[in-house]
Amino acid sequence: MSTLVSERRQPIIAPKLLDRVPAQRSTPRTPATHEPAAAVPAHAVVTPRARLSLILDLIVATLRVWHRRRVARRELASLDERMLRDVGLDPGTVYYEASQSFWRTPRDWRN
Repeated sequence: MSTLVSERRQPIIAPKLLDRVPAQRSTPRTPATHEPAAAVPAHAVVTPRARLSLILDLIVATLRVWHRRRVARRELASLDERMLRDVGLDPGTVYYEASQSFWRTPRDWRN
């Protein structure tokens, strides 16, 4: 045990940044020049109110899509067999599609 303790008492020396060799640059370093404020491209400033408006617009658009899906699936489920044959769908496919949740995208059954 005494050997382990004596070994631990030695200070831990980390390499210093000054001891490292500087990296060789492939291109010479040039001083940065400041451009006038007019040369800086103007970016649109997004305020928190605009961000909130954008988020609310996306939420409303998503709710509208979900409502259209729900209405379309309800109309599809209300078709009788003769109308389904005219469209080219079988009742099992219609039952499957009508039983899907409104947030699921409809499948393209024409392929």
